[in-house]
Amino acid sequence: MKKNIYTPIIALILGLSLTACDKFLDEVPDARTELDSPEKVQELLATAYPNALYADFCETMSDNAGDKVNLTESSIFNTQMYSWETNNEYSSWDTPPHYFYAAYAAVANANYALEAVEKLGGGSELNYLKGEALVARAYAHFMLGLFWCKPYNPATATSDLGLPYATKAERKVFEIYKRIPLKNYYDAIEKDLTEGISLIDNSKYTKPKFHFTKEAAHAFASRFYLIKGDWDKVIAHANEALGSAPANKLRDVKGQRTRTYAQQQLLYASSDEPTNALIVGASSKYERNFAFNKYGLTLQKSEEVLGDNKHPLNAFRATWAFAIFGRDDYRNIPKYQEYFKYTNVSAGNGYVYDMAVLISYDEVFLNRLEAYLMKGEKAKFLTDLVVFLKKKTMQDIPDSFVLSEEDMNTIYQNKGTEFDPAYTLSTQQREWLQAVADVRRATFVFEGLRWIDNKRLGMKVVHVKRGQTMELLKNDPRRELQIPEDAVSNGITVNPR
Repeated sequence: MKKNIYTPIIALILGLSLTACDKFLDEVPDARTELDSPEKVQELLATAYPNALYADFCETMSDNAGDKVNLTESSIFNTQMYSWETNNEYSSWDTPPHYFYAAYAAVANANYALEAVEKLGGGSELNYLKGEALVARAYAHFMLGLFWCKPYNPATATSDLGLPYATKAERKVFEIYKRIPLKNYYDAIEKDLTEGISLIDNSKYTKPKFHFTKEAAHAFASRFYLIKGDWDKVIAHANEALGSAPANKLRDVKGQRTRTYAQQQLLYASSDEPTNALIVGASSKYERNFAFNKYGLTLQKSEEVLGDNKHPLNAFRATWAFAIFGRDDYRNIPKYQEYFKYTNVSAGNGYVYDMAVLISYDEVFLNRLEAYLMKGEKAKFLTDLVVFLKKKTMQDIPDSFVLSEEDMNTIYQNKGTEFDPAYTLSTQQREWLQAVADVRRATFVFEGLRWIDNKRLGMKVVHVKRGQTMELLKNDPRRELQIPEDAVSNGITVNPR
């Protein structure tokens, strides 16, 4: 890797050795060394998104995972995550430390871009760069907070631990390592997000789905406010992201069902797929591992997640259209595509990376659906639930079909008992929320979002390992990942255990 003046600073920010730092920065463009033009800053911003995926450890910790008793241990990492143990393999892809350092590296790159914008004069003609950098900085911090902090609860946020919120490219080391209260952390995310959205200019992107466009930024905002429980803002940002014809932005699972495995794999995280708001090519081996992990989607779990009895309209004989591949212990849906990038063609050196979806309009639509429920907008909820299911159901749902409040009350009577979020649920909200949670679970299996739902909804997670039952309750501190050892040794406070 070409060394430049920024490398030691990033290493200090992340609590990394220079060797570890190199691993995360070896693809940073040479423009880092002299950011003397808007074009070079924009090139740098391509690296302001975490060069890592969280899906592997999130799926394994969630209630989507079970013990494939016929398989031997696939990796120590997989076993540790299934048991909610601490993993410190920062040099291994797909682990929590790998994501932690990659996310803070993305933050550092966003900060260098912001500093460069100021040095270039900071005029309004550079607002598009500032906007993307601010939203990217907010996103990386937000994702870190989801995994390493408690779920946001306004009653405890002033005392709950957040993480360091890095806002400068260069500063004294020990200022970086102070963990701030979770409320302050979320306030900082919101400030960056709000300011950044207003500055983004879609016309500046040649490959828009790899960047925070206006729509993608609003999509991210709908997730942010869902976690905070600010339902009005979830709806407002979802409306901006989805536009006037939201059904056109939903993934047509039914229409794509007849495609081959390879065709579905190629399309899922493609820029050609209308539902993809933000995609990434990140250092990962998840594509080659997710179907083969010992602790993963078992046959029993696949029925629990994707069984027709989980379809909200199963009482009307509706069934899921998701195409499931693989036998028994290897059941999967092709959502990732692996590629190889050569760093030295003649020597055959390079690295693998996976194309993955970071934010989809499917998620945005379901965020809004949940917000409608929490706001008591039942007519909109019932209409939108059917709109979403039309794209995910094997059978044709006629335009004349109407799902009534009485239907929902009957189908979901006494459901939702496992939910214990930070906010109060009425009986009907609790019951209908089961429909939203089930649809989200089926739609995003293998993508890691179920673990986020497990945490934010206060759900108990039960795993069985070698016949022994393990439970992870709402207030179990293991729900928050442990700070990596290298970061702790450089001053970041550990999470309680």
